[in-house]
Amino acid sequence: MVEPLISVVIPTLDRQELAEGAIKNVLDQSYDNLEVIVVEDGSTSTVDEFISGLGDNRVIYASHETNRGLGATRNTGMSLAKGEYIAFLDDDDRWLENKIRLQVDIMKKCGNNKTMVYCFNTQKQGQKLHYQHCEPARGQMSDHIFRGRLLPSSSMMINRSSLISLRGHSEELISCVDHDMWMKLAINGFDMDLVEEGLIYSMDDERKRMVNQFDCRLEGIKQFFNKWKPKVIDECGIESWMKIERKYHSQTSYGIVDSYRKDIISEDEGVSYLKDLFLLQSIKFSWFDILIARFGLKFSTRVLDFIPL
Repeated sequence: MVEPLISVVIPTLDRQELAEGAIKNVLDQSYDNLEVIVVEDGSTSTVDEFISGLGDNRVIYASHETNRGLGATRNTGMSLAKGEYIAFLDDDDRWLENKIRLQVDIMKKCGNNKTMVYCFNTQKQGQKLHYQHCEPARGQMSDHIFRGRLLPSSSMMINRSSLISLRGHSEELISCVDHDMWMKLAINGFDMDLVEEGLIYSMDDERKRMVNQFDCRLEGIKQFFNKWKPKVIDECGIESWMKIERKYHSQTSYGIVDSYRKDIISEDEGVSYLKDLFLLQSIKFSWFDILIARFGLKFSTRVLDFIPL
């Protein structure tokens, strides 16, 4: 029996070493019937030369003349894909070698083109992987995504024709592109299933992580909130929306504080980012007191005036 072709789309921008590592990572998968579509978003690296040197016709290269954003870059990859299913891998993430195989096995059991299959994250510390169990979420995506469930980036596998029917990713968003796609799938009646294993981990270079681009991140959160807040409240009520909002605020504030502590951003930058983050929130929180106390921030007194407790 012929195994279905899987198209793996890798978007990248001025991060050649990470992109090369991502390509090798996919080629090392235990599943063989795949193609790798690498799309550079207006950058000027020599990753195309690296791909040519591989001599592997499963790896396809494409590029944008100008920077168009993550959504457009993934959509370019989707337009070139020939596989029955598509999976997306950020260039700063890596998969365990059986990730594709295990997800294909779940897809075969589903028998439903409107099912998205995901998996859990794991953490890599040195050469060791540390998996933390999460509650599995199956069934109607709206039952989980509209109530605050977040999925790991680079975890999704989906039927290509189903993704095309939704016109792919939203190109107007600066960030939150993954979450926007989950919302689109949920509102269009998709189901979700999973491999209950941690099969994804992120690279250690914090200076290169996508989520540390806080200017874009904050603007993207604002766009995402404006787009989805009315729909989620209408479908599930304000409490469901607040679960989503709280997760964005806790994750983003943690990232800002952690980046400051690691000297990735300055004190002034940290304070400015936190001010902008608090302006996005809808209700008062008290959890940030604990965060301030935990980290003992030198700029805590400058931030406390902007915390709506």
